[in-house]
Amino acid sequence: MSISVHTVYGTLDDTKLKQLNGAVEEAILVIQEIETKKRILKEIIDIASDNSKIPKKIINRIIKVQHKQNLAEEVAEFKEFETLVESMTEVK
Repeated sequence: MSISVHTVYGTLDDTKLKQLNGAVEEAILVIQEIETKKRILKEIIDIASDNSKIPKKIINRIIKVQHKQNLAEEVAEFKEFETLVESMTEVK
């Protein structure tokens, strides 16, 4: 028996429905993997923080900067931030 579904996005026949279902199932597996990796990453950061006494916030920032290889950009952005905050306090 052939199924055909009519939606505002178009008509989906058996083949398209099976493809959609496959894509959804695959995406669910990817999401589950991401959630697992996030838990592992949290554990790594927790351990690093406990061992080094460096706050998790700082470790997270180090990881992001190292991953993106954008230390110069981070420093420049912070200098802009610092300038803005100092300027705002001078205006008061």
